Amino acid sequence: MMSKYIIGSIARPVGLKGEVIINPDTYDINRYFELDAVYAGRSEETSTILSIESVRIHKGRPVIKFESIDSRSDAENIVDYVLFIDEKDRVELPEGIYFIHDIIGMHVYSIDEEFIGIVKDVLTLPAQNIYIVHHNNKEVMIPAVDEFIESIDNEDKIIRIKPIEGLLE
Repeated sequence: MMSKYIIGSIARPVGLKGEVIINPDTYDINRYFELDAVYAGRSEETSTILSIESVRIHKGRPVIKFESIDSRSDAENIVDYVLFIDEKDRVELPEGIYFIHDIIGMHVYSIDEEFIGIVKDVLTLPAQNIYIVHHNNKEVMIPAVDEFIESIDNEDKIIRIKPIEGLLE
C-alpha cells in the first residue's frame, strides 16, 4: 500500500531565484499554503523532503519557493519531480468527491449486481472525469457523472453504475 500521496509535479522554473510552477493534482490548490514541506523526487522511493519557503498562486497554479533551491539552475534540476505528502497531511474531501488513487482499483458492478470490471485509470477532463474500466478483455470509458454512477463505496472499493445501451461496447 502506498504510504505517500501525490499532490502535483514540478512543471518548470519561474524567474531566477529558484521558484517553480506546479502542476497541481489536488482538490484545492490553496492547500499548498498549509504545507511546511513535501517529498519530491522522480518516484516515491527516491523522494526526499523539501521544505517550503513560500507559496503563491499565479494564473491559477501554485508557484513554490523551496528552501535550498535558490537559483534557476537549482530549479531546473527538479523539473518533473513528483510532489508527495504523508497520510497525516491528506485533506478530508467533501461528500461525493474522491481521490483518483482511491478510485483506481475499485470493482465496478451494474445496479443489477453484474460484475463489469476494475477501474484501471482515471482521465481528468474539463467536463468530467472518465473511469477507464477493464471489461471483457478491453477497456471501456465510463463518464464519472450522476447519469451513469449510481454509487461509490470507498470502504468496500465498489462502484455501481447504471449502464445504458452501448456504454460497455
